[in-house]
Amino acid sequence: MKLRVCISAEAGTPILKDVSATVVRLGRNPTCEISLDPVLYPKVSGEHAKLEESKGKFVLTHLSLSNKTLLNDTPITTAIGVRIGDQIRLGYTGPIIQILQLESSPPPVEPPKGFSETVAADAHHVALLRGSARSEQFAIESGGVVGRDGVGVQFRLNHPHVSRKHARIRVTADSITLSDLRSANGTYVNGRRITQAVALELGDRIDIGPFSLEFDGRAFVGASRANNVEVVARSIRRVVTDRASGKPITLLDDINLVVRPGEFICLIGPSGSGKSTLLSTLSGRVTPEEGAVTLNGRDLHADFAALKQDIAVVPQKDLLHDTLSVGQALRYTAELRLPSDTGVEDLESSVNEILSIVGLSHRRATIIRNLSGGQLKRTSLANELMSKPTLLFLDEVTSGLDEQTDREMMGLFRIIAESGKTVVCITHNLANVEAECHLVVILTEGGRLGFVGTVNEAKTYFKIDRLGDVYRRLAERPAEAWQHSFQTCPLFARYINDRLPLAKPLAPKTATSKFDAGGPTNFLRQWQVLTRRYVSVLCGDVSALVAYVGQSLLVAILLAIVFGSLADIENPLVRGQRTLNLLFLLSVSSFWFGCNNAAKEFVKERAIFSRERDFNLRVDSYYASKSVVLASIGLLQVALLFAIVRVWCGPPGNAFGQLAILSLLAICGTTAGLLISVLARTEEVAVALVPVIVIPQIILAGVVAPLSGFAEVIARGTITSYSGQQGLEALIPAADSSSFGLVQRSLTNAMIASGIHAFLSILLAVLVLRRKRISS
Repeated sequence: MKLRVCISAEAGTPILKDVSATVVRLGRNPTCEISLDPVLYPKVSGEHAKLEESKGKFVLTHLSLSNKTLLNDTPITTAIGVRIGDQIRLGYTGPIIQILQLESSPPPVEPPKGFSETVAADAHHVALLRGSARSEQFAIESGGVVGRDGVGVQFRLNHPHVSRKHARIRVTADSITLSDLRSANGTYVNGRRITQAVALELGDRIDIGPFSLEFDGRAFVGASRANNVEVVARSIRRVVTDRASGKPITLLDDINLVVRPGEFICLIGPSGSGKSTLLSTLSGRVTPEEGAVTLNGRDLHADFAALKQDIAVVPQKDLLHDTLSVGQALRYTAELRLPSDTGVEDLESSVNEILSIVGLSHRRATIIRNLSGGQLKRTSLANELMSKPTLLFLDEVTSGLDEQTDREMMGLFRIIAESGKTVVCITHNLANVEAECHLVVILTEGGRLGFVGTVNEAKTYFKIDRLGDVYRRLAERPAEAWQHSFQTCPLFARYINDRLPLAKPLAPKTATSKFDAGGPTNFLRQWQVLTRRYVSVLCGDVSALVAYVGQSLLVAILLAIVFGSLADIENPLVRGQRTLNLLFLLSVSSFWFGCNNAAKEFVKERAIFSRERDFNLRVDSYYASKSVVLASIGLLQVALLFAIVRVWCGPPGNAFGQLAILSLLAICGTTAGLLISVLARTEEVAVALVPVIVIPQIILAGVVAPLSGFAEVIARGTITSYSGQQGLEALIPAADSSSFGLVQRSLTNAMIASGIHAFLSILLAVLVLRRKRISS
């Protein structure tokens, strides 16, 4: 048999190894066909396991007497069948050996059943699709549980995106129903996530993780997209309106493209040729005006909710919290993206595996902001690989890197592609494209397809000696001429027409009340993970923590110096006015603390929010994590401020009541600040909007000048400091209130009004966040 594996060591770049033998032994004995370093892996046995062909199947047999052999993280005791994409580990601390290619001699020539429409007849493609893509039939019989766990599960789908107990099939005399078991990543029927039991009908398509199951009335016929995604773009056209002139601009013009499993394709072309738009379209982030993008025959944009977890996009800008360590960042991503029933050991194993793949095991404890450029790009890649996607898009991720680092990254992308993933990369650095990528896609001005083929074919086609000269050649003829020339070239037939699957009508996207496109992730669990992550991010930014404390101390000291001890003022009217002024400044300061702290929180994480929202982020969990942490900071600031002022100045009234009202004002300020951050498009706009919110709190509080008529109506309905001032005055003892000449206020009304203001801010912010779409 012919075998190609990727060995992921604990540190350094993964190693590709090709073996051709009847029996392939794995162990630390130098005579083994796959021999491991005994110094690095002392717990691996001399002959730990073996791979061989038996009765037309490839099987793995455990040999070691002292340690386990694991297949896809599950210990084996007997010979078991293996497929392309499977991962073998020799002991719990051994390296990961992933099967990239597995062929008998001679190899079968027929394409696997169930994918005949999308598979061309070349042996390499058939070999890649064999195994994980093979159609399998699951007889329903009396029903049962679908899940990842082998215990108590009648239908096992082993993938990290599948929960241990994911869904349930119930069989009755007159129907077969499917219900979700509060799975982390949802159960989809015909592209829509189900929220209640659904009666299945002939031809219904069920998606659970990367598994697509079609109901034939008696059984499920299923195939896996894990390491098996073919992307097809048909006649893609994208047109937008120029904001300045109002005229239409064509960004993509009649793009046809096929990207197969295991292929590493580079998108190149001059600026403005539509590379980023094409990548955004292929990844489902942008919907074309004409044409369609399909994944294994499924309409990507119509079924995006069910297919999105197969896709990862690594943008040019690194979307990471740079105050976290590499290990922390990846651990939080694992907790957010992997099912909630994933154990602690499995989470750590996933982080270790990804760090090993990208060669960053030795940088696990390094703070992200201290990484080099290449290490930062590897961390961004690791972050997206954590969810084990099959389709990977890279948007100029090597931009700004030196040539050596670019070479290492391109080599890593090639290894990832050869593990079965489909990889599409935009790059302007062409030095290492020829050595690493399988095909180049060249776009011309106006988003026209100018070429698809190997680098050598491109150099022959454009009559150039080096790939970098292609930009000069493209400028010599109009874009339309290059487009027409390629469409009449034999390479167009080879890489486009001959690879396009047979066209078939795409199922219309239907929606009923029993379906919901929202995220199924548990609110409390995700809120808890997001809150821990946010606290870790803040704790890593010492300057921000100092600023929070400094604000409170500065305001407290200034108020103490200006007002002094109120008890020393003999004139009751003067003391009363000074008391009101002090309480007013306390209330405005408390509101400002909360508002200023929160005003930039969402807008500065807009890109991170969009990426995580695309996967499985719940808006309510995200908002709650921000609001709880920021409100807690505001409460600590208020407590420090009030403690100093209370001791130094001694304003009359119930201290606990005053602290409670000031705390409520800080919470209201936090909700107002979060609303600003949600509505603002940039951090600069958010900062500019803070005075727009705070200044009316000063003018319309009813202290600077008495309010009446329309001004009083506005204050009662919208100004939180007005309600807070009313509440603080209500807490002044009756004797002092009488000597100060004050009207007795209602504490209850003030508290209710403040609570309403906070609730409305929260509601509006969450509604706006829910409407935000994925940024391209």
